[in-house]
Amino acid sequence: MSNIVQIGNKYYDFGTKNTSFIQTAKELKTLGRKNWMFMLEVKHPELGVQDINPHDENLTPQQQGSIIIECSENIWFYFREVLRVPARGAPQPLPFYLHRGACAMIWCYWHNISFMACQVRQTYKTTTAIGLISYGFLFDLKNCRIPMMHILEKKAVNNAKELREYILNLPKYMNPFAEMKKPPGTDSITYAKHQVNVQVMTAADSQVTAEDKLRGDTIFIGLLDEWEFTPFIDSVISGAAPAINSGREITKLAGRGRNCLIMISTPGNLETTTGKAAQRMIDQTQRWTEEYYDMSDNEIDGSFFIEEQDGTKTVVKMVYMEYFHYQLRKGPEYLEENFKEFSRTGQLAEYRRGCLLQRFRGSGSAIFDQADIDFIASHVRQPDYDIFIMKKYHLYVYKHQIYNIDLTSDTPYFDTKLPYLIGIDIASGGGGDNTTFCIVNPYTLEICAELESPYLGANDLVRIVLYLMKLIPSGIFCPETNAGGKDLIDTVQERGLESRFYHDPQLDLTKNVVQKTDTPEIVMQKRANNKKYIGVYVNQKIREQMFSLLISTVTDYRELVNSQFLVRDIQNLVKKNNKIQADDGEHDDMVMAYNHVLYVLHFGHDLGRFGINKELCTYDKARQAVREHVEEENKNAINNMVSYGGNTYEDILRDELTTHGPINPQTFSNGGYDEYGYTYDDYSQDGPHVANSPYTGYGGMQQRQQQPYEFIPAYVLKEFEDMN
Repeated sequence: MSNIVQIGNKYYDFGTKNTSFIQTAKELKTLGRKNWMFMLEVKHPELGVQDINPHDENLTPQQQGSIIIECSENIWFYFREVLRVPARGAPQPLPFYLHRGACAMIWCYWHNISFMACQVRQTYKTTTAIGLISYGFLFDLKNCRIPMMHILEKKAVNNAKELREYILNLPKYMNPFAEMKKPPGTDSITYAKHQVNVQVMTAADSQVTAEDKLRGDTIFIGLLDEWEFTPFIDSVISGAAPAINSGREITKLAGRGRNCLIMISTPGNLETTTGKAAQRMIDQTQRWTEEYYDMSDNEIDGSFFIEEQDGTKTVVKMVYMEYFHYQLRKGPEYLEENFKEFSRTGQLAEYRRGCLLQRFRGSGSAIFDQADIDFIASHVRQPDYDIFIMKKYHLYVYKHQIYNIDLTSDTPYFDTKLPYLIGIDIASGGGGDNTTFCIVNPYTLEICAELESPYLGANDLVRIVLYLMKLIPSGIFCPETNAGGKDLIDTVQERGLESRFYHDPQLDLTKNVVQKTDTPEIVMQKRANNKKYIGVYVNQKIREQMFSLLISTVTDYRELVNSQFLVRDIQNLVKKNNKIQADDGEHDDMVMAYNHVLYVLHFGHDLGRFGINKELCTYDKARQAVREHVEEENKNAINNMVSYGGNTYEDILRDELTTHGPINPQTFSNGGYDEYGYTYDDYSQDGPHVANSPYTGYGGMQQRQQQPYEFIPAYVLKEFEDMN
């Protein structure tokens, strides 16, 4: 029995039999979403649709019509109450299962936002995608084609078969194939009344054919399955751009319809050209956040505006979303079972990609030890909080120890008195390299937050810096002052914010020289001179020092190198022409932001000016204790290459062959020589290496200048002279 609740001017069914929808609503509520119940909405409760079983074969035409009206206006009702998913081994099709990942996909489709969805395997991402295609096929589209692409023809055909099964399992009054003698083939799935047909496609075999794959017709919706493994995927998308944009314009002018490119996949292989191309596309795509649920339509549209360098704005309405097993109701047993299976078949790389969502590559460049690369790749932390700055840029925050909390803030994730170091690597904002922020605790070397965007222009850069100044009141900014950094420094000087930026002590001396009576020209000259003291200017020598610090950090403190963007960019590094840089088509922007922090922390002048006491740095304490222990052990270690008591083998042998105790000169006969051919002086004036020898009893140790043949017995020399 339904349980309709009115909230505002909308109605929600909290009594649905599909409990996965109620569970998803509760999860979003727990996560703090204000609009957490939208998937339970009922558009027409006055028609009683909430109490009608859509699959009842005895429905009246009026009831059937009510269900169709509700579905056409409410995609959530279609997925919640109508759609049935064929399952192998099940006696009958099952109701659709909703979790946060599927919820995000359906929401994006309904709001005409194309998306790249990455989920762990066996969590119904293909089921959700095909369900969306079925909805568009039945309710949203007319006079068009729906492309369904997969890298393999067999899998593409299977997806088309599943779509056909979804439609065949709908109530007969909603099934356009119900009156057909036999179901359509996978190459002829057509809704004749609406003139909509499904086109099965496979991957292209060249860049030229890839550009033509989706070119030509207007595209409203389409499915690209396992797109991160599809060759020339970047060419496929660039070739399809005009067709997709045309569909978006028509949808906008018509005021109805749907426009959404559905791209689903597990993480690609960064060792391949295809995987690298997919990663570049992801890097340039807006990140999904569940904060979208609480935003108005205007705010949603505004988040996709990209400010170009010339001031114009363009719209790229696409998001990249990623959901891990623990976000999709999969517990530790999920990982354990899959690990055993993949271990048995020797496919641990597939386990890391499919179950841990790791994109990784080897370190063929020999910059880092492979064991270190594997370690950081397998210990990447996922952000604990997402601050959606200006509803355009994501600041991903990682939990860390906080002692001084701002209780008045909606985002109390930072210590108000901790002098965080905030590295900034600045790009043009034109869609190429990323502008990146890396926020680090200087005492623990923990990475506390990251932000990156290829579309962050000069104006928004200043806005974000000002926002972070309020959010992190004791933070110290460490920007690169090459190229784009100069514009930021201009603003810093104009607003008198130098104290919040790392700067050379010389600035503190020179800036006070500016007098109120100085002419504007003199003030500009002094500011231009002072500019060189602010931030970090990176030349070749400093860059080499930065990467030397990075290598040491990854080697010695690899457990602290664990944020998602930093680890990704570290894996992109290669060595070319004796220079460490990002591989072709890849980025190292977050690495550089992190490098600015490391450089300032190790080589910054008088960091006490900014409240940083390096004596309190704890990240090196354990290793320092180990080093001291090793040094102490080495002092007490026995070196087998050194003789006992400090004597050489010759000393020991001489001791055994001669009499112990003080030497009596009267014992030397035979012209002053003993039986072994040595004189008294040979024993008593030996070098300091026999300081503990009993033969030093007479005469002590005496230093003398080394003479020729001094170690040859005297009587041997005398015989030699007689022979001559």
